[in-house]
Amino acid sequence: MSRPESIVTQSLDTSGGGPARDGLTVVARLRRYLVSVSVLFTVLTVVSSTIALASGQETDTHLHLLMRLLFVMLGLGAFELVDALRQRHPGATLVVLALAGSAVLVLAIVASVWITGQAGVDLHPNAYRDAVLNVGLVGVVLVVIAAIVDLHRRRR
Repeated sequence: MSRPESIVTQSLDTSGGGPARDGLTVVARLRRYLVSVSVLFTVLTVVSSTIALASGQETDTHLHLLMRLLFVMLGLGAFELVDALRQRHPGATLVVLALAGSAVLVLAIVASVWITGQAGVDLHPNAYRDAVLNVGLVGVVLVVIAAIVDLHRRRR
């Protein structure tokens, strides 16, 4: 009897482009990820720019835009992590997996802000607080949604 491949092996196998457990090829998963990054980054930039203009701030730095892109990419990467964990451990509750993804995301966000500061970039005095609160609040909302979805699925 052959040993089944892990989701990591299947997802990283680019030789044949075969489908992973979710039925998507590596190329399709990458395309989905890049489209999601583009859409979410655009929406966040438009909302942020609208709020900034309404409050009288007429400029935004390029670094701020790149950091927003990094945060979007990290956030969507956390979704992919939770999805991979869900497929790898189908018995685990979605809440636990969402908490794991959120913890990894917050650590990655804090590390990226720290690296930016260590690179000599002047950080806003509230940079860490703002980054963690913005990501953390979204994470809490997503964990609550995951709990509700998980409860609903288990009741059916």
